Amino acid sequence: MNVGRVIFFSILIFTLFTVLSFFVLPKKYAVSLGIIDASVVIFAFLVWLNDKYFHERLGQRVFSISDIKFIDDVVVRQMNMHGVTEVVKKENIIEFYKKGHKTGQVRFRTDEKGNPVIIDGKYIIEIEAPEYILHNIDHETWSIIGKR
Repeated sequence: MNVGRVIFFSILIFTLFTVLSFFVLPKKYAVSLGIIDASVVIFAFLVWLNDKYFHERLGQRVFSISDIKFIDDVVVRQMNMHGVTEVVKKENIIEFYKKGHKTGQVRFRTDEKGNPVIIDGKYIIEIEAPEYILHNIDHETWSIIGKR
């Protein structure tokens, strides 16, 4: 049984206990328990909605980096915090997978010959990942720039 079902059945049992408490406990305790139960149900629904529809939307950012180590230091670390299970490095693309589903990628901009574009000694990369990961990468990038 997966975690989602365990949580669902736990909330269901708590709700049934709350309904039964209206017949057994004094009304003020039963109403208090009902308010707590309603809060738990609403919060669980909002968390599910966030995970299902809003949390995993992919966004895209373009960065110029002077050191390839930036990808391992910042991007791969942030994707690992996201729960990535597999990192696939291809020629000019690094793809991130979470339980078999692609969750993001880093793509080097290339010229006509397929070589990475280097402008003023900096590589141009496009990062496609969930928005909150991109936000963390933005934050770390500015922290690195601020330290130099």
